[in-house]
Amino acid sequence: MNIQYVTDDKGNRVAVQIPLDQWEIIKAEIESYDTDSETAEIMADQELMSSIRRGRAQAKQRIGRRMEEIDA
Repeated sequence: MNIQYVTDDKGNRVAVQIPLDQWEIIKAEIESYDTDSETAEIMADQELMSSIRRGRAQAKQRIGRRMEEIDA
């Protein structure tokens, strides 16, 4: 991929430029996700939402294993 970076006067990267044909591929991939209906579907699944809440509580209590410890 032919990526070009735009920098500020201090040399910090502030933007990225990519060729239009590559952008069209990325855009098509992003548009294939319907996040509103996906979110509604997840929220309607009480068992899944319960699991998410338990996971959030465990994370706050630092219960479980770190990502690096989980076999892929």
